[in-house]
Amino acid sequence: MISEISLRDYSEDDGIVIEKTTEPLYFEKFKEFSKNTIKIILFGSAVVGWVHIYVPDSSLYSGFVFIYVSTEYRQKGIGTWVYRQAESKMIPVGCNWWTSYPESKETDRFVFSVGFDYTNTNSYMVHSGEYYVSSNNGIRPCRPDDFPAAPDLWSREYAEMHRRIGLPYIKHELTEEERKQEYEQFLNSLHNSFVLEIDGKIIGYGTLFDDNSGIGSVAVDRAHAGRGYGTRLAVFLTNECIKRGNKSPCLYCESGNDDAMHVYRKIGYSEVSRETVAIKNN
Repeated sequence: MISEISLRDYSEDDGIVIEKTTEPLYFEKFKEFSKNTIKIILFGSAVVGWVHIYVPDSSLYSGFVFIYVSTEYRQKGIGTWVYRQAESKMIPVGCNWWTSYPESKETDRFVFSVGFDYTNTNSYMVHSGEYYVSSNNGIRPCRPDDFPAAPDLWSREYAEMHRRIGLPYIKHELTEEERKQEYEQFLNSLHNSFVLEIDGKIIGYGTLFDDNSGIGSVAVDRAHAGRGYGTRLAVFLTNECIKRGNKSPCLYCESGNDDAMHVYRKIGYSEVSRETVAIKNN
């Protein structure tokens, strides 16, 4: 039966079949991913689903896989076969990878059965588009000499946040070559990156998504927590996104990160949906 499963490139001619066979909740995901690379899943000659696989160029970044199999074709090993194809592409890169999906016990069982390490819940939040008044004191665009202090701050605080809310986090020790790649990526993202500097020391770091859809990351040194710096940085990034033309910036936040969720709600974000995120540490 496994020999009957195959993948082929998606074409616009597949759109009608995909819309008819994909549950509405997942069709929103399809529309999101169809801007990128979609593969059609075939069982024999029948179109039984679709998959989006992103394989990064370097172990610095995380891969992503999203698999949809039509209801009547589940429990046939199709999803597992497709996942193994994605896995075989990630392993040589040496990266971690992840997937996300609407809350589903069935999918939880699947992601653990194929080898994902853990799951958590992420909140997808969208801003009202109204400016929130706050001080921009100490916030400036990133410069080349902010490396490695700025990204190192984010890595450290991201790991600490995971521990604080009870999630595992495995820090990847970078090789010399990976560090060079990280620096190149940092330079390429300067136009979307900002630091919060107090008394000559970087205590906060934040980024916007490359497409200006919203906030990509926010981190403040835990030693300076409780002084409003996280709010200041999140407000600045949101307002910057609006100034650049996006009237409804978005972000993703771990639902268990109460401190961050409080800040985002206070400055005008509302939760639109929650998704389960499954992580695989290679």
